[in-house]
Amino acid sequence: MGSWWLFTLIVCSSYTANLAAYLTVSRMDNSIRTFQDLSKQMDLAYGTVRDSAVYDYFRAKGTNPLEQDSTFAELWRTISKNNGHDYSVSSPSEGIRKAKKGPYAFLWDMAVVEYAALTDDDCSITVTGNSMSSKGYGIGMQHGSPYRDLFSQKILELQEKGDLDILKQKWWPRTGRCDLNSHANAQPDGRALKLHSFAGVFCILAAGLLLACLVAGLEMWWNSNRCRQEQPKEVTEHRARRTEQGEDTATLYFKDPAADASPDLVELQYTQL
Repeated sequence: MGSWWLFTLIVCSSYTANLAAYLTVSRMDNSIRTFQDLSKQMDLAYGTVRDSAVYDYFRAKGTNPLEQDSTFAELWRTISKNNGHDYSVSSPSEGIRKAKKGPYAFLWDMAVVEYAALTDDDCSITVTGNSMSSKGYGIGMQHGSPYRDLFSQKILELQEKGDLDILKQKWWPRTGRCDLNSHANAQPDGRALKLHSFAGVFCILAAGLLLACLVAGLEMWWNSNRCRQEQPKEVTEHRARRTEQGEDTATLYFKDPAADASPDLVELQYTQL
């Protein structure tokens, strides 16, 4: 019974401690899924290509006084540190190599980054977040070409019918040699209370039950052995009491008044136990 209450007390204490740790880990979770998460953390460096369209985009959003959200202001403060020489790079290939080597987030065009992640030999690149702005791609033609309007019309028709998305999924799948969704679907272990967190408590309960069974077995053995030892002792004491009291035998002689001859002697014996 004591082991059960000890088990209950430890379970409650462990649950409270794990709940506090869970809340702490949830606040300290460093997984980055949005630009807001990226701007609020200080452990992971990030940047883009200097003097590029993306660089100019962050500068326009970060220096806009009418921008209510301070996310881009924080991002631009880091990206443009030391005129972009601290965290930004000179080319997309350099940014991808820097992201593979160390804790670095490279902000660049989604198509380029996805292609680099899909074709990476080590599958060490992950793509997170959505595109911050949609930009179309064009086909370069000679100035004044009569095919320009025809190509534009056919491309718009393919886009409206969804054929471009089908072709992208066919030739540009998110699951190739490397899976782009593997890191996105992974859940951090610190967000759940697992059974192994209470393994020690159940070990204590099992040890308590084993000890209780052992004590119960020893108690039964002791009582049975004691009964066997006391039974002969009681028989011996009973016989001793009988010996001390003895068997009392009385002999009474009386004369039969109706008889003339010699009196018959009648012997009456009784035993007192």
